[in-house]
Amino acid sequence: MQTLLVEAFGPLVVAFVVFVAVVAVRRLVHQLRNRLTPEQIQAARDSFRSRLIHPNASQVEEGIAASLPERLIALYDDHQTVLAEQIEIRRPPANPENPLEPQNPAEWIEAFLPLDLESQKYTLDLAAQGWGKGFCFATDGEGNFYWIPAGETRQTDAPVFFAHTDPLANEQVAASLDEFLSWPRVIHSSETEAEK
Repeated sequence: MQTLLVEAFGPLVVAFVVFVAVVAVRRLVHQLRNRLTPEQIQAARDSFRSRLIHPNASQVEEGIAASLPERLIALYDDHQTVLAEQIEIRRPPANPENPLEPQNPAEWIEAFLPLDLESQKYTLDLAAQGWGKGFCFATDGEGNFYWIPAGETRQTDAPVFFAHTDPLANEQVAASLDEFLSWPRVIHSSETEAEK
């Protein structure tokens, strides 16, 4: 009986093992061929950083057919902030004198996104989710985004929302971008003007 099973299913097992090995080798070859050199990685990083400090608000507004808030546009004039990475932002406690008050959860910004349409290709389609027109200005590095609404007319500021992708949800984290950026923060990694 065992011999019959080996003769009947042996070739299938061998074929499956060969198939898995071929797929693994093809994937390895593909990764080795498409691996970026250190120079290519640095060029991509330099290009991203250049886009951060050279915003294109008019391109975004034309692309989304809405006006961005003034505070969002002004954010990109603060090169030190937009070039910073791995930022932990914590809402101040309601009663700072009470040491027993639990701390508010921290917001995490892995990186700010350039103020251009290119950066929005890799974010959520806010309008398709029914959340309206807006601009995703930062990411937590896990496929979730901080965004601010855009309107028919230019507003001074607007609320900040956090769009989760798994599960899909949208929550307001601050009443305004100015408030959000005023919260205490710890920068775990940053780029300086001298490193440009």
